[in-house]
Amino acid sequence: MNEIRILHEGLAALSEDSERLPLSELTPDSHIHGELMLQFGGRIVPWLGFFGAYDVCFNSWLEELWSVAQAFELASNAKYIFDEGEQGQPAFVFERDRDRAFFSIADAEFSAGQADPEWQRVEFSPIEFLAEHTRFRASFFDKLRDEAPQVVDQWISQHDPKSRNG
Repeated sequence: MNEIRILHEGLAALSEDSERLPLSELTPDSHIHGELMLQFGGRIVPWLGFFGAYDVCFNSWLEELWSVAQAFELASNAKYIFDEGEQGQPAFVFERDRDRAFFSIADAEFSAGQADPEWQRVEFSPIEFLAEHTRFRASFFDKLRDEAPQVVDQWISQHDPKSRNG
């Protein structure tokens, strides 16, 4: 099975006109962009980025990764698909089959995004995913606390699915 890592780098607050600002200028309504790297066995998942290879909106990906974790925690057999279809991106498929999990890059239903043959049913541990997701969230929120202590609690309460859903 492949080791999984979820990493973030180069976080920035986006202004209303999509200008990248330091996190110290974060507001409760800001979107946070930066590099998200999902790694399976040291291989970085391609096609995640909106404004570059790995540049994503963390507001969206916090929600999506939380949804994968919830699906994996609630059932020993689960499937979660993130098919946003923005800018021709493919769909990202997370599946759990008891003590095994799989990641695939599939054809998007709502855009021209296409499956990647090198990323079909890449196996990983669902338990390791859940632990890594917890570590990633802590690291992400620690970074926000360090850089934007004045608004971090408000931002989290508005944008963190765990805070919103209990």
